[in-house]
Amino acid sequence: MSPLPDYFDVLSINDENGNVDIIQSLLGNDCLGSYFENGAAQLYFDGGKKDDIDGQLKNINVDFHFQWKWKQQNKADWHLAWQDNFTPVLIENKLAVIPNWQDNFAAEIVIKIKPGMAFGTGHHETTWLMLNQILKQIKPGMSILDLGAGSGILSIASVKMGATKVDAVEFDVECETNFNENLQLNEIDNHIRYYNHDVLTWENFNYDLILANINCNIIEDLISKFRGTKAIVILSGLLESDYEAIEQICQKQNFQVKEKINKGEWLCLGICSL
Repeated sequence: MSPLPDYFDVLSINDENGNVDIIQSLLGNDCLGSYFENGAAQLYFDGGKKDDIDGQLKNINVDFHFQWKWKQQNKADWHLAWQDNFTPVLIENKLAVIPNWQDNFAAEIVIKIKPGMAFGTGHHETTWLMLNQILKQIKPGMSILDLGAGSGILSIASVKMGATKVDAVEFDVECETNFNENLQLNEIDNHIRYYNHDVLTWENFNYDLILANINCNIIEDLISKFRGTKAIVILSGLLESDYEAIEQICQKQNFQVKEKINKGEWLCLGICSL
C-alpha cells in the first residue's frame, strides 16, 4: 500500500441555507473532520481525494445549491489553524473539553484534547450529543465499549465519570497516535484498552454501556450485532432524516428507542433490548 500524501485536501463550502452538516454527511466517511472559519465550513480529506469528492459535490449540488473551493494544507501545519479557532466546549455546566495548550477550566470534569479533527474535540454536534448522554448514563464501576473511538474523547470522558473498564475500537490506524496523546494529557494510564479493529467484525458486546458515534450506514449494520446485549446503547452520527429507518431496524431487532435528542440536524438515540 502506497503512503498517503503529506497534505490534506481542504474543501471550503459557503452555504447560506445552513445545509453544511447535511452535505458533510452525504460525503460519508471520507471526511476526516471540519470546522467553521469566517462563515465557511472547512472540511478535511486525505490528499488525493479531491477529484472523487468533486464528483460527489456536483451531484449533491443539484439539490442544495452551494459554492465550494479547494486548497491544500500540509499535515504538519494543520494544527496552527486549530489554535486560532479552538474554544472550550462546556456541556451541562459540568463537563468541559479544552485544548492541550490551555491550563485549566472551571468545570467539575475537564478533558484535555490535542485537536486532531472536529469530530474528536466536542465541537461537532454528534460528539456534543454523545458527551451529553454519557453524563446522564454512566455510573461508577461501569464497563464501556466505545465503537469508532477516534481521538478517545468518549473513552476518556467515561473513565473520568467513573467507568472502570473501557474497550476503545477504531479502524483508522491514523487515530492511534492522537488517541494515546490524549490519554497522556488526561493522565490516564489504565482502564482503557485500544483496539485497531473493524467495528463490524467486533464480537463481544457484554458491557454496561455501548457508545457508537459512527456513520449511519455502519450503525444500520451494527444494530443486529447488538442483539442479546444487556447494555444501554447510545448512537449518534445520525441525521434527523435517518430516524424512521433506524427506528424500524431497532424494532426488527427487538430494541426500543428510550431516548431521542437533537442538536441542529443531528440526532442521538438511546436504545435497549426489549
